[in-house]
Amino acid sequence: MTYWRPHPAITAVIYLFAIAFPIAIGLAVVGSSPTLLAKVPEEHRDTVAAFGDGAARMSGSDGGIFGFDDAHAANTTVQGLPLPSHGEWSPRSSNNFPPPAGLIPGRDFSVETTSSGLIAHWPCGHEIPVRSFGAPPGSEGDLIWAVETLAFASGLSMHYAGPGSDDQRDAEGAISVYYGDHPMFVDPQIAGVGGVSTYQNGLAVRGSVTLRPDQITPFPGDPWSRSLTLHALMHAVGIDHAMPYGPEVMAERPGYPPPTILGHGDQFALHMVGCR
Repeated sequence: MTYWRPHPAITAVIYLFAIAFPIAIGLAVVGSSPTLLAKVPEEHRDTVAAFGDGAARMSGSDGGIFGFDDAHAANTTVQGLPLPSHGEWSPRSSNNFPPPAGLIPGRDFSVETTSSGLIAHWPCGHEIPVRSFGAPPGSEGDLIWAVETLAFASGLSMHYAGPGSDDQRDAEGAISVYYGDHPMFVDPQIAGVGGVSTYQNGLAVRGSVTLRPDQITPFPGDPWSRSLTLHALMHAVGIDHAMPYGPEVMAERPGYPPPTILGHGDQFALHMVGCR
Protein backbone atom coordinates (compact mmCIF):
# COMPACT_ATOMS: atom_id res chain seq x y z
CA MET A 1 0.00 0.00 0.00
CA THR A 2 1.47 3.32 -1.05
CA TYR A 3 0.97 6.67 0.70
CA TRP A 4 0.49 9.61 -1.68
CA ARG A 5 2.35 12.72 -0.53
CA PRO A 6 0.96 15.96 -1.98
CA HIS A 7 3.22 18.71 -3.25
CA PRO A 8 4.38 21.05 -0.43
CA ALA A 9 2.75 24.05 -2.13
CA ILE A 10 -0.64 22.29 -2.12
CA THR A 11 -0.22 21.42 1.55
CA ALA A 12 0.60 25.04 2.37
CA VAL A 13 -2.51 26.31 0.56
CA ILE A 14 -4.73 23.80 2.37
CA TYR A 15 -3.32 24.79 5.77
CA LEU A 16 -3.69 28.49 4.97
CA PHE A 17 -7.32 28.05 3.91
CA ALA A 18 -8.09 25.92 6.97
CA ILE A 19 -6.77 28.67 9.26
CA ALA A 20 -7.83 31.84 7.41
CA PHE A 21 -11.40 30.82 6.55
CA PRO A 22 -12.59 30.24 10.15
CA ILE A 23 -10.90 33.48 11.23
CA ALA A 24 -12.66 35.44 8.46
CA ILE A 25 -16.03 33.88 9.36
CA GLY A 26 -15.46 34.73 13.03
CA LEU A 27 -14.61 38.35 12.22
CA ALA A 28 -17.68 38.60 9.98
CA VAL A 29 -19.97 37.35 12.73
CA VAL A 30 -18.49 39.76 15.29
CA GLY A 31 -18.50 42.66 12.83
CA SER A 32 -22.19 42.17 12.00
CA SER A 33 -23.32 42.12 15.64
CA PRO A 34 -23.42 45.47 17.52
CA THR A 35 -23.29 43.65 20.85
CA LEU A 36 -20.14 41.71 19.96
CA LEU A 37 -18.60 44.64 18.07
CA ALA A 38 -18.82 46.80 21.19
CA LYS A 39 -16.45 44.37 22.94
CA VAL A 40 -13.73 44.81 20.28
CA PRO A 41 -10.93 47.30 21.19
CA GLU A 42 -11.76 50.66 19.63
CA GLU A 43 -8.61 50.78 17.49
CA HIS A 44 -9.65 47.55 15.71
CA ARG A 45 -13.41 48.15 15.63
CA ASP A 46 -13.63 49.66 12.13
CA THR A 47 -11.62 46.78 10.62
CA VAL A 48 -13.82 44.14 12.23
CA ALA A 49 -16.97 46.07 11.25
CA ALA A 50 -15.77 46.02 7.63
CA PHE A 51 -15.75 42.19 7.72
CA GLY A 52 -19.34 42.25 8.96
CA ASP A 53 -20.39 44.72 6.28
CA GLY A 54 -18.72 42.62 3.58
CA ALA A 55 -20.42 39.48 4.81
CA ALA A 56 -23.78 41.24 4.88
CA ARG A 57 -23.32 42.44 1.31
CA MET A 58 -22.35 38.93 0.19
CA SER A 59 -25.52 37.59 1.79
CA GLY A 60 -27.59 40.25 0.04
CA SER A 61 -27.60 42.83 2.88
CA ASP A 62 -31.20 41.90 3.49
CA GLY A 63 -31.24 38.63 5.33
CA GLY A 64 -29.27 35.41 5.04
CA ILE A 65 -27.18 34.31 8.01
CA PHE A 66 -26.40 37.91 8.98
CA GLY A 67 -29.89 39.42 8.79
CA PHE A 68 -33.58 38.87 9.21
CA ASP A 69 -36.09 37.15 6.98
CA ASP A 70 -38.39 40.19 6.84
CA ALA A 71 -35.74 42.05 4.88
CA HIS A 72 -37.82 44.90 3.49
CA ALA A 73 -40.50 46.75 5.41
CA ALA A 74 -42.65 49.10 3.36
CA ASN A 75 -42.71 52.75 4.36
CA THR A 76 -46.36 53.64 4.84
CA THR A 77 -45.77 57.32 5.65
CA VAL A 78 -44.08 58.87 2.61
CA GLN A 79 -44.66 57.36 -0.81
CA GLY A 80 -41.92 56.58 -3.31
CA LEU A 81 -39.07 55.96 -0.84
CA PRO A 82 -36.23 53.48 -1.31
CA LEU A 83 -36.32 50.38 0.89
CA PRO A 84 -33.34 50.38 3.28
CA SER A 85 -31.62 47.25 4.54
CA HIS A 86 -33.44 45.77 7.53
CA GLY A 87 -30.69 43.51 8.80
CA GLU A 88 -29.26 43.71 12.28
CA TRP A 89 -27.13 46.68 11.27
CA SER A 90 -25.17 47.91 8.29
CA PRO A 91 -23.56 51.25 7.35
CA ARG A 92 -25.75 53.71 5.46
CA SER A 93 -24.88 56.58 3.17
CA SER A 94 -27.02 59.60 2.32
CA ASN A 95 -26.41 58.75 -1.34
CA ASN A 96 -28.65 55.72 -0.88
CA PHE A 97 -31.58 57.91 0.19
CA PRO A 98 -32.56 60.33 -2.59
CA PRO A 99 -35.30 62.58 -1.15
CA PRO A 100 -38.78 62.69 -2.68
CA ALA A 101 -39.60 65.61 -4.94
CA GLY A 102 -40.04 68.81 -2.99
CA LEU A 103 -37.80 67.94 -0.05
CA ILE A 104 -34.40 69.65 0.09
CA PRO A 105 -31.55 68.44 2.34
CA GLY A 106 -30.56 71.05 4.92
CA ARG A 107 -33.80 72.93 4.47
CA ASP A 108 -36.51 70.34 5.12
CA PHE A 109 -34.45 67.67 6.85
CA SER A 110 -30.95 66.78 7.99
CA VAL A 111 -29.35 63.75 9.64
CA GLU A 112 -26.20 63.29 11.70
CA THR A 113 -23.26 61.82 9.79
CA THR A 114 -19.76 60.72 10.71
CA SER A 115 -16.61 62.37 9.33
CA SER A 116 -16.61 59.69 6.62
CA GLY A 117 -20.14 60.63 5.55
CA LEU A 118 -22.01 57.64 7.03
CA ILE A 119 -25.43 58.13 8.63
CA ALA A 120 -25.62 57.76 12.41
CA HIS A 121 -28.33 55.21 13.21
CA TRP A 122 -29.42 52.59 15.71
CA PRO A 123 -29.64 48.86 14.92
CA CYS A 124 -32.97 47.50 13.74
CA GLY A 125 -34.59 44.78 15.80
CA HIS A 126 -32.79 45.75 19.03
CA GLU A 127 -34.65 47.19 22.00
CA ILE A 128 -33.75 50.81 22.78
CA PRO A 129 -34.85 51.66 26.32
CA VAL A 130 -35.51 55.34 27.07
CA ARG A 131 -35.02 56.25 30.73
CA SER A 132 -35.74 59.52 32.53
CA PHE A 133 -33.63 61.17 35.24
CA GLY A 134 -34.91 63.90 37.55
CA ALA A 135 -38.23 64.15 35.71
CA PRO A 136 -40.52 66.89 37.10
CA PRO A 137 -44.19 66.16 37.84
CA GLY A 138 -46.31 65.94 34.71
CA SER A 139 -43.44 65.24 32.31
CA GLU A 140 -43.77 61.46 32.05
CA GLY A 141 -46.89 61.49 29.89
CA ASP A 142 -45.32 63.73 27.24
CA LEU A 143 -42.10 61.68 27.22
CA ILE A 144 -44.06 58.45 26.72
CA TRP A 145 -46.00 60.13 23.91
CA ALA A 146 -42.77 61.29 22.21
CA VAL A 147 -41.15 57.83 22.48
CA GLU A 148 -44.21 56.09 21.06
CA THR A 149 -44.49 58.66 18.26
CA LEU A 150 -40.90 58.05 17.17
CA ALA A 151 -41.16 54.27 17.51
CA PHE A 152 -44.24 54.22 15.28
CA ALA A 153 -42.83 56.62 12.69
CA SER A 154 -39.31 55.14 12.48
CA GLY A 155 -39.79 51.43 13.14
CA LEU A 156 -37.09 51.56 15.83
CA SER A 157 -37.78 49.34 18.85
CA MET A 158 -37.90 52.23 21.30
CA HIS A 159 -39.83 52.00 24.56
CA TYR A 160 -40.10 54.05 27.72
CA ALA A 161 -38.40 52.09 30.51
CA GLY A 162 -39.31 54.44 33.36
CA PRO A 163 -37.02 56.41 35.69
CA GLY A 164 -33.39 55.29 35.54
CA SER A 165 -31.05 54.48 38.41
CA ASP A 166 -27.59 55.95 38.95
CA ASP A 167 -25.88 52.93 37.37
CA GLN A 168 -28.01 53.35 34.23
CA ARG A 169 -26.93 56.91 33.44
CA ASP A 170 -25.54 57.18 29.91
CA ALA A 171 -25.88 53.41 29.52
CA GLU A 172 -24.80 51.90 26.20
CA GLY A 173 -27.64 50.85 23.92
CA ALA A 174 -30.07 53.25 25.61
CA ILE A 175 -31.30 56.84 25.52
CA SER A 176 -31.05 58.87 28.75
CA VAL A 177 -33.39 61.85 29.21
CA TYR A 178 -32.24 64.31 31.87
CA TYR A 179 -34.21 67.18 33.35
CA GLY A 180 -31.78 69.72 34.74
CA ASP A 181 -28.91 72.05 33.92
CA HIS A 182 -26.62 71.93 30.88
CA PRO A 183 -23.69 74.17 29.82
CA MET A 184 -25.61 75.27 26.71
CA PHE A 185 -28.42 76.63 28.88
CA VAL A 186 -26.39 79.78 29.49
CA ASP A 187 -28.25 80.86 26.36
CA PRO A 188 -31.79 81.49 27.66
CA GLN A 189 -33.23 80.73 24.22
CA ILE A 190 -32.08 77.09 24.39
CA ALA A 191 -34.69 74.93 26.12
CA GLY A 192 -33.28 71.48 25.38
CA VAL A 193 -30.36 69.64 23.82
CA GLY A 194 -29.93 66.13 22.49
CA GLY A 195 -27.50 64.00 20.56
CA VAL A 196 -26.29 60.52 19.69
CA SER A 197 -22.84 58.97 20.20
CA THR A 198 -21.63 56.71 17.39
CA TYR A 199 -18.68 54.70 16.20
CA GLN A 200 -16.88 55.95 13.09
CA ASN A 201 -18.99 53.64 10.91
CA GLY A 202 -22.19 55.27 12.17
CA LEU A 203 -23.33 52.61 14.66
CA ALA A 204 -25.16 54.38 17.48
CA VAL A 205 -23.82 53.61 20.95
CA ARG A 206 -26.00 55.78 23.21
CA GLY A 207 -28.33 58.76 23.07
CA SER A 208 -28.72 61.65 25.49
CA VAL A 209 -31.28 64.41 26.00
CA THR A 210 -31.31 67.25 28.54
CA LEU A 211 -34.40 69.45 29.01
CA ARG A 212 -34.92 72.57 31.10
CA PRO A 213 -37.34 71.60 33.89
CA ASP A 214 -38.88 75.09 33.83
CA GLN A 215 -39.82 74.55 30.16
CA ILE A 216 -41.90 71.46 30.96
CA THR A 217 -45.54 72.17 31.71
CA PRO A 218 -46.86 70.11 34.65
CA PHE A 219 -49.99 69.26 32.65
CA PRO A 220 -49.44 66.48 30.06
CA GLY A 221 -50.47 67.33 26.52
CA ASP A 222 -49.19 70.90 26.41
CA PRO A 223 -48.01 71.57 22.81
CA TRP A 224 -44.79 73.32 23.87
CA SER A 225 -43.68 70.50 26.20
CA ARG A 226 -44.57 67.86 23.65
CA SER A 227 -42.83 69.60 20.76
CA LEU A 228 -39.71 70.27 22.84
CA THR A 229 -39.51 66.68 24.10
CA LEU A 230 -40.09 65.18 20.64
CA HIS A 231 -37.53 67.53 19.04
CA ALA A 232 -34.78 66.71 21.54
CA LEU A 233 -35.51 62.98 21.37
CA MET A 234 -35.20 63.07 17.57
CA HIS A 235 -31.66 64.37 18.03
CA ALA A 236 -30.95 61.22 20.07
CA VAL A 237 -31.92 58.98 17.14
CA GLY A 238 -29.60 60.84 14.75
CA ILE A 239 -31.66 63.67 13.24
CA ASP A 240 -30.32 67.21 12.89
CA HIS A 241 -32.05 70.56 12.36
CA ALA A 242 -34.25 71.69 9.51
CA MET A 243 -34.56 75.38 8.62
CA PRO A 244 -35.70 77.77 11.39
CA TYR A 245 -39.43 78.46 11.77
CA GLY A 246 -40.32 75.82 9.19
CA PRO A 247 -43.21 73.35 9.54
CA GLU A 248 -40.98 70.51 10.76
CA VAL A 249 -40.68 69.38 14.38
CA MET A 250 -36.91 69.54 13.77
CA ALA A 251 -36.97 73.21 12.76
CA GLU A 252 -33.96 74.90 14.37
CA ARG A 253 -36.34 77.41 15.91
CA PRO A 254 -40.00 76.45 16.30
CA GLY A 255 -42.82 78.37 14.74
CA TYR A 256 -46.06 79.19 16.46
CA PRO A 257 -47.84 77.14 17.54
CA PRO A 258 -44.97 74.69 18.16
CA PRO A 259 -45.44 71.66 15.87
CA THR A 260 -46.39 68.32 17.40
CA ILE A 261 -47.17 66.55 14.11
CA LEU A 262 -44.22 65.23 12.11
CA GLY A 263 -43.68 67.09 8.84
CA HIS A 264 -42.68 65.47 5.56
CA GLY A 265 -39.02 66.32 6.19
CA ASP A 266 -39.22 64.81 9.69
CA GLN A 267 -40.76 61.64 8.26
CA PHE A 268 -38.09 61.27 5.60
CA ALA A 269 -35.27 61.83 8.11
CA LEU A 270 -36.81 59.13 10.34
CA HIS A 271 -36.88 56.86 7.29
CA MET A 272 -33.15 57.45 6.77
CA VAL A 273 -32.23 56.56 10.35
CA GLY A 274 -35.03 54.13 11.07
CA CYS A 275 -36.23 50.68 10.10
CA ARG A 276 -39.17 51.29 7.76
